[in-house]
Amino acid sequence: MKFYYSYKDILKAPRIALGPQRLFLGTLGVALAHIVYFMLSYLALWIQGNRLDMVWRHYGLLPFPLGAELSFWPRVIAFLAVILSLILLLSANTALARSAYMTLRNNFFYTGNQALEFARSKTKSVLGVYLTYLFLILPFIAGALIMSAIGSFYGFGDILISLGTLVYIFAGLILLFVTLSMLISFFLAPAIVAAKEEDGFGTAVECMRLLWGEPWRLVGYGVLTVVLALVFTFVFVFAIKVGLIIYSILFLPLMHSLAPLLENALAYMQQSLGGLDPLLRSLFGDEGVRYFYLKKNYMPIELPLSRTIASMIIYFFLMITGYMSLGYFLSTINSALVSSVVIFDHHLSGNNLLSRPDSQIDREHFEFNPRENTKNLDEKEKAPGKKQP
Repeated sequence: MKFYYSYKDILKAPRIALGPQRLFLGTLGVALAHIVYFMLSYLALWIQGNRLDMVWRHYGLLPFPLGAELSFWPRVIAFLAVILSLILLLSANTALARSAYMTLRNNFFYTGNQALEFARSKTKSVLGVYLTYLFLILPFIAGALIMSAIGSFYGFGDILISLGTLVYIFAGLILLFVTLSMLISFFLAPAIVAAKEEDGFGTAVECMRLLWGEPWRLVGYGVLTVVLALVFTFVFVFAIKVGLIIYSILFLPLMHSLAPLLENALAYMQQSLGGLDPLLRSLFGDEGVRYFYLKKNYMPIELPLSRTIASMIIYFFLMITGYMSLGYFLSTINSALVSSVVIFDHHLSGNNLLSRPDSQIDREHFEFNPRENTKNLDEKEKAPGKKQP
């Protein structure tokens, strides 16, 4: 895979993201984050005194307890649901970025287990990024509190506060810069950790360096990344929809008993989306839902127990395809971001992150890279004193 160190490399992200390893890691990350969020959110609503069947009818698989009136402990659990799911998503992004980085290095034997192990070992580094920003922002909060206390003194307090006007302006600019870099880190931190193996502090500094040194390229590549992820995710979902249509046309007429099972499975999926179902219908319109969602409103049919269980099994696999679609979206985003980090570092420092020493590879003493291996063989053959065949 030739690397151009330009926007051309970002255009490869949808193809890189389509690799089975990245699809698996993205699906796994989205599924685990959703399961943790779903279970803790339902726990918070149940402790609050809500009936679970009523919660299911209202929310389905997408509860939002923070939008409801909650007492102290249910609200703590609801916040915990959000935080843990975000940590899982950041870890999944790190594994995805690591897998994409190894693909760019042409390391074809890098496994999903190695990517997951890397993400697990770097969890502290990813979380350390936000602790770093917290310590950077705290002095500004403390300074504001101190100046507020000084201003409470009658007379000279107002004069002292007014003398610091220029300080406030520059402090506000610095705080704006730090805040913007923190927002960028939610996207770039996993890619930086995967490509450069930085710790939390180093990743935060790298985000600030990129914001200062490559602002326009950062914005341009970011817009290109989002557009690619959205467009190709719609293409991916459309392909799945076409596959389901082909399956229905070819096989359902031959297996009439399967038709009500599929109808029930689609009805279960529609009900489980809760408030997202009408939102998707209004977003895509009457024609769009036929291509990217469900062509009609499905209602469950009364079936015997065995056939009901079969419908639930089909529904389970349909939900996996939904997780896979979101996983492909994450995979595309992280593949593009890793390429962006390699390009940024090449422009700012002249380094080639695709050929740097890597701790995980060096520890395992093996990296399959045909181009590099061929180069090494050629050098050995041309070494002084070696007889040429």
